[in-house]
Amino acid sequence: MTHVCPHCQKRGVSNAALRWSTREGPAQCGYCAGLSHVLASTSSAIGVFTWMTLIGGLVLGLVLSSVAVAVAGFLVAGFGNVWMWRRCELFPTERKAARTAQRVGWAAALFAVVMALFG
Repeated sequence: MTHVCPHCQKRGVSNAALRWSTREGPAQCGYCAGLSHVLASTSSAIGVFTWMTLIGGLVLGLVLSSVAVAVAGFLVAGFGNVWMWRRCELFPTERKAARTAQRVGWAAALFAVVMALFG
């Protein structure tokens, strides 16, 4: 499955690239080589929905002693995850902004390690 690139408006961004796209590591379009990403809040919300539905279905299945309820929770989580990723919107990113975000990310990680070791 491919998604529409916000730069050239063609379906040139793969599903895997969409799922792993961030400001630091944007997805690249196969047609125009434009960079884009999904908002962090969107990908986080999809992850929270998926895990909460899985855990809720399993817990409810255990409480009610019903395999059908647990399987239903698993199916809802799976289909919901796919449906939400298909509806995600890509936002354009410039190469310079992506490189800057990557440097800031590494600097923040280095600062956290230094603070953990010496703080």
